Amino acid sequence: MLFPQQNKHRTVFDLNGFWRFLPDLHDAGETERWFSAPLPDHAMLIAVPGAWNEQLAERGLMNYVGKAWYETTFSLPHSGPLDRRTFLRIGAANHAARVWLNGKCIGGHEGGYLPFELDMTEGVIPGALNRLTVSVDSALTMDTLPQDIDPDAPPYNDPSYDRRHVYPPTRFDFFPYGGLTRPVQIIVVSMTYIRALAIHATLDGKVEIEADWSGDEGTSGTAEILDARGQSIHKADPVQAGRGRMTWSLQIPSPRRWSPADPCLYEAVVTLIDARGKACDSYTEPFGFRELRVKDGTILLNGSPLYLTGFGKHEDVPILGHGHFRPACLRDFELMRWVGANSFRTSHYPYDEEVLRLADRMGFLVIDESPAVSLGFLSDRFSDLAPLLAAHKKSLEELIHRDRNHPSVIAWSAANEPNLWSEPHAQSDAARRYFREVYAHVQSLDQDRPVIAIVTPTFSADDVSLDACDVIGINRYFAWYTHPAELERARRKLSKEMDDIFARHGKPIIITECGVDTVEGYHATVPQMFTEEYQTEFLKMYCEVAESKPFCAGLHVWNFADFLTPQNFRRVVLNRKGVFTRSREPKSAAFFLRSYWCALLRVDKDHRPKRFSDSRLIPDVRPART
Repeated sequence: MLFPQQNKHRTVFDLNGFWRFLPDLHDAGETERWFSAPLPDHAMLIAVPGAWNEQLAERGLMNYVGKAWYETTFSLPHSGPLDRRTFLRIGAANHAARVWLNGKCIGGHEGGYLPFELDMTEGVIPGALNRLTVSVDSALTMDTLPQDIDPDAPPYNDPSYDRRHVYPPTRFDFFPYGGLTRPVQIIVVSMTYIRALAIHATLDGKVEIEADWSGDEGTSGTAEILDARGQSIHKADPVQAGRGRMTWSLQIPSPRRWSPADPCLYEAVVTLIDARGKACDSYTEPFGFRELRVKDGTILLNGSPLYLTGFGKHEDVPILGHGHFRPACLRDFELMRWVGANSFRTSHYPYDEEVLRLADRMGFLVIDESPAVSLGFLSDRFSDLAPLLAAHKKSLEELIHRDRNHPSVIAWSAANEPNLWSEPHAQSDAARRYFREVYAHVQSLDQDRPVIAIVTPTFSADDVSLDACDVIGINRYFAWYTHPAELERARRKLSKEMDDIFARHGKPIIITECGVDTVEGYHATVPQMFTEEYQTEFLKMYCEVAESKPFCAGLHVWNFADFLTPQNFRRVVLNRKGVFTRSREPKSAAFFLRSYWCALLRVDKDHRPKRFSDSRLIPDVRPART
């Protein structure tokens, strides 16, 4: 599946806007065939893309988890689709969807946060008004990603879990938004078309291109490489298509390397040629020359030791929720550049593709995460985990196939904080085998990026999820959730635990989360919890410990900005661990991090942190020239 691109062979129609919308409170829509006719007059309006929760809070949908129906109409030109293929592309439907065109089901998709396409060639009527109906279900189960939690079922109905429950119920600490949260488009291509592209580029200039295609026999194809200025620098001879796939091998002399300080992007242009010798499809894919290796407890980017500065983030902005909003996305990148960050993690799910395309262009490094957040097991029999494992592997396949060509993506995070709820089988042999299979699956799909396991301190160095990964991410909240306010005690515990984990596993460690809830405007002369001063002192301590460990490959603050969570006594409307507020105003810690990170990554040659002083590892924080 390719990112939507309009050119002389491809047409993209935008279906975003105001759709009709009707909650299905009693799950009656399919039985009553709501898809067979226009939604009734009492249907509401909703903006797409965007979650329904905050948009329609006054309609009673703020905390609604379940099914809802979307409907819109569109028309295509008379001459367009008659000899062409027409696809519906939905950027994300959280968390499951079924789609009807003019009353006929054309397919669906299980899993949120990732795009899917449905062939609507046979059902669309050119020149007429077509009705598109989408049923979206935001409910989850223990076999979906993310997983659900039922407070009335074992083991969660035990009194020991009472203080952990939230509303709406979730296993995770972010809001369970529902809806069509990313763009909806129609893609029109020729009958013979490119389905997918995979590009592998090495530092010596070798480029391997693989194209999956569909269509007529006798098709051939060409591949061309354009430099950063759009000039052609290499064109491969045509190759015959075989069994839906064709490959090219090209050699580029002395390529510029992609890095945060020089995010140089090349482009691969693949063109299909039909049996008559006429071009019938073309697609242009950006890529970069860069290399990642893990060696001796260090992550190397283009041969240089890598030290990450940055954040765990959320796709969370007021009103839209997880809905994609380009101005907010760009604003986040500019604030990360200003504060001295060179990286972020797509916690705790895949982000919109445009986020990664922007990271490619602006030189940010990305840990790309699947929606396996707070993963838990209710059985110690491996066979009982099969449905969850199948969903996990499918989600990873969709993620990697979507994002494999992005030079900004430096690691795959297969899961975040598994065993967080401490189910009784968290450390069983079945759990160990589960994670081994998940990591092996990722490595079979992409051998060029490491797999990172991100864990809580519950089992520390003994955690079974650490056995088969390449890099270890630790989420630690000493001096907040444990030993609150005791910063020096937290320093000792964090330092010792990092040493113990590295001694046991010998793998690079990244502090992937650390943070404290901070209410903007709260101050104290002596650091007190919830004040801006305490957040600064907390982050300073964690930064110092991370910098002191030669095997530590960086630190991500939790979180970039405050974000909405389900209601519970630990949160005052929001999770307030953001360095910026939800509306992106800086707290005091933002100024500390800006000073600390910019100095850390650009120190004098004789200063201690020489191992991460390569200026190529941080985006340029200077203002743009006018």
